[in-house]
Amino acid sequence: MNKGESVISIVLAVIVLAVILAIKQQWRPASLERVTTKAENFVLTTTGLGDKVPPIPGYELVSDYTLVPFRAALYRASPSTHVFASYRFVLYDRQQRVALQMESLEEARQPWTRLYNFAGRNGAEPVSRRTRAAYMRDLTGNGMPDIIIGQYSGGDHCCSTATVVELGKDAARVMGRIDGMDGLPFEGMELRHLDNSKAWQVIAHRPYQTVCGLHADAADVLSIYAVTNGTYSDQTFTFQRYLDDVLRQDIARWSRPPQRSLHLLQTIATDYVRAGQLDEGKRFFALNLPQFMAQLQANGVDPNDCEEDVSGLLASLAPKDQQHLF
Repeated sequence: MNKGESVISIVLAVIVLAVILAIKQQWRPASLERVTTKAENFVLTTTGLGDKVPPIPGYELVSDYTLVPFRAALYRASPSTHVFASYRFVLYDRQQRVALQMESLEEARQPWTRLYNFAGRNGAEPVSRRTRAAYMRDLTGNGMPDIIIGQYSGGDHCCSTATVVELGKDAARVMGRIDGMDGLPFEGMELRHLDNSKAWQVIAHRPYQTVCGLHADAADVLSIYAVTNGTYSDQTFTFQRYLDDVLRQDIARWSRPPQRSLHLLQTIATDYVRAGQLDEGKRFFALNLPQFMAQLQANGVDPNDCEEDVSGLLASLAPKDQQHLF
C-alpha cells in the first residue's frame, strides 16, 4: 500500500469513527464537528500533510521553501503558454495565512523569481548538493531573520528587483524594495559590511545608457542602501570611503589600455560624481572621449550630443546640494 492509499484509509476510518461517535451522542452537530476536527488534526499530524503549502486553484506548485516558522511557495498558472506564464510568490505564516504575496509574468519553463541563498555565490544556488541552503539571515542586526526575494522584469537587458522582508514572530514586514538593477535576480546586487554596525548594506548596480552607445556601453552606477529607521533606503553618499575605493579600482583598470572601453569611461565619470567630484568626472570624460571617435562615428553618434548627454547624467547623480549649481 502506498502513502496515498494509506492516507485515504486513515481518513475513511476516522470518518467512520466520527459517525459512530456522533450517533452515540444523538447526532449533535457540535459533537460531530468536534470529533471531525480531531480526526482532521490526527490525519495532518500523522501523515505530514500539515507541513505542505496549500494549493491555489488554477496554479501549480513550482518550488517551496521552509522558513521557520514561515513557508514560501512559487506557483505558476496552469495551463500556461510555452513562452510566458503568470506566477505567484506567496509567504505563509504558521497558520497558513498569507503574510505576503507577489505576482509576476515570467518565462514559462524557467521562472525568474527566487530567494537569495546566503550559502551560494551572489545568492545563487550552490553547485554542490552537499551545501545546505540558507535563505534567512539577520541583515539588520536586530535579531530577526530576513529574506531577499529577487524578481526579473524580463526584456533584453533590464531589470531586476530585490525585496527585503523581515520575518517576525507573528508577521512579515517589507524592509525595502530596490529596483532597476542590471541582470537577472541578484546579478546586479552585492551584500557587504561597509561600516562597524552589525547591519549589512545592499549595493545596487544600475546601468545608465546614454546616446553615446548601446546597453553594453552603459555606465555602471552604484547605489548603497542601508537600514535607516527600520527600512532600507538610499544612503549612497554616507559611505565615501567605499566610493573612493571603487573610483581608485576603476582608474587602475583604465591604466591598462586593453581594458579601456566606452562602458568603463562612462562608469569612471559616474564614480567621480559618487566620490563627490562632479567637475573631475566631466573633465575625465571629455579628455578621454576622443579615443572612441571611430566607435561613435560607426554608430552615427554626434560626439557633442554624447558629451552633453553624459554631462546631464552626471549632474543628475550629484548630491542634491550640488545639483542646483548646474
